[in-house]
Amino acid sequence: MRTDDVIAAIATAWGESAIAVVRLSGAGSVHIADKFFRARSGKNLEEIQARHMALGVVADAEGFAVDEALAVRFEEGRSYTGEESVEVHCHGGIMAVQRCLELFLGCGARLALPGEFTKRAFLSGRIDLAQAEAALGVIRSKSDAALLSAERSLQGELSSGVRSLMDSLTAFRAGLEARLDYPEELDGQENSEISDGIEKLSFAASDLASRCRAGLILSGGVRVAILGRPNVGKSALLNALTGQDRAIVAATPGTTRDTVTASTVWRGLALEFVDTAGIRETSDEIEGIGIARSLAAMGGADVRLVVTDASGMTADDEEIISEATKKDAGDAAGSTLLALNKSDLLPPGCLKNADVASGAGINQIKTSALTGYGIEALKDAIFELALGSVPAEEGYAATERMASGIAEAASLLGDAKAAMKRADGIDAVGSLLAEASVAIAALLGADATEELLDAIFSNFCVGK
Repeated sequence: MRTDDVIAAIATAWGESAIAVVRLSGAGSVHIADKFFRARSGKNLEEIQARHMALGVVADAEGFAVDEALAVRFEEGRSYTGEESVEVHCHGGIMAVQRCLELFLGCGARLALPGEFTKRAFLSGRIDLAQAEAALGVIRSKSDAALLSAERSLQGELSSGVRSLMDSLTAFRAGLEARLDYPEELDGQENSEISDGIEKLSFAASDLASRCRAGLILSGGVRVAILGRPNVGKSALLNALTGQDRAIVAATPGTTRDTVTASTVWRGLALEFVDTAGIRETSDEIEGIGIARSLAAMGGADVRLVVTDASGMTADDEEIISEATKKDAGDAAGSTLLALNKSDLLPPGCLKNADVASGAGINQIKTSALTGYGIEALKDAIFELALGSVPAEEGYAATERMASGIAEAASLLGDAKAAMKRADGIDAVGSLLAEASVAIAALLGADATEELLDAIFSNFCVGK
């Protein structure tokens, strides 16, 4: 893509508002703006000090005023894009700001593509690819925790962590390469030092991957499927968890025949709950469709919340728990919780825990959707299960691309550690370390292809 032309776009949301901003970027932006902006001081914009607002009028080629506005210019290297830039602050609305934009487009500027301002910031070297993607995280944040996570990445904390890992890995590989000339002369102590070094790199990569996973969850929220047999209080629990009267609650089994969703924010994390049809054998066609959707929701959830009646476990409960925990394969922490609901109906101190649940190591929370007992504890358990051992304030906002790349590097370093233990040879270990370096370098945009950049920045809005 060319970066030597001037691009322009409306940088604020479309519609009526107090102000609207037209942004121009590229060499010649000030020259184009000066054709239509008349400062009250009588000076051209290029004569006014950079980064200082000037009051004036935007007028067309015939001199007719379009709008009273403020304008500010930014020098190359000191703007959002890193290029010469101008911002014109008009009155909010549709016609005035659109007319201003049309004047600039008719005088040499072209309409910016989605995300092109941020893309130019990356191409100019003002930000790296991780920071560019974090800008989108700021825009799409659904909670305070997600916003803070995105801001940390935007300010460069994630990039700093990735660069630190890359620097350590590069230095380690350089030392290792020097030993490859005489691998037969490596003694036990040197092998131990190599193993220790790879262990430290593997730990650092895994820690970074965990922080990115936490940030990814914070930005996207957690989808929780509420599962269980009919009439255990799933719908009532949904209403209690979200503080909304979203699901119909009735004593008749099979009331819920389709999925019902409701959202809330807990400790800065967006939680989306999906109430599902009670799972049981049925000859009712419509209820059967609802149960099929329940099973689909089970597979697509980040957390599976199985609800049972606190008075005791049935064979159907055990089967549902078994199906839910099958989804936990490969996840050491598991993603299934058990809510022992209707605990308010039991005598004090009386609670029959099922052996199957305790045997599976599932975290069990006593709840009462009617009284609110255990509801906060249940949301805390969902929060902790979703984020794992990483505190919310330490998560880094990351896209799927970033998180996957760091996870790949961590996996390769883990393989290198295992190769050292198996004594596969320094050549094999060095090859794995080289692959990890390539994966890490790609995260910051090294050798990024035009196709990759287009795919990333096309997710942004026009004007960003």
